[in-house]
Amino acid sequence: MNEYFIVFRVAEQYLILAEASARLNKINDALNAVNVIRARAGLVNLASTLDQSQSLSAIERERRSELFIEFGHRWFDLKRTDRLNAVMAAFKPGIWKSTADLWPIPLDQLKANKGLTQNPGY
Repeated sequence: MNEYFIVFRVAEQYLILAEASARLNKINDALNAVNVIRARAGLVNLASTLDQSQSLSAIERERRSELFIEFGHRWFDLKRTDRLNAVMAAFKPGIWKSTADLWPIPLDQLKANKGLTQNPGY
């Protein structure tokens, strides 16, 4: 029997809360959520003087550290924030193609639905 595992880490839930709060400009709530994770790791709290942009950057750094190599979080974070092409082009200059941000649609799906067209680059 094939089953998929879904992992809900408490740290990830705090980071999701932090990002949502920061995007709503509820900076104190965002920082409080991040600081729960930082306290658990024995790190100092983030400065309470951060603005929205700085808070979002700090949350992104926390996600990179906390969720390192887990389930492709970094990829989805970059894609969700519309920064995938910029980051990957800098990371893989001359190799990265902007069409790589979409996967190919499987051939059997294209054949089954004539209304579909293949994603660019495939």
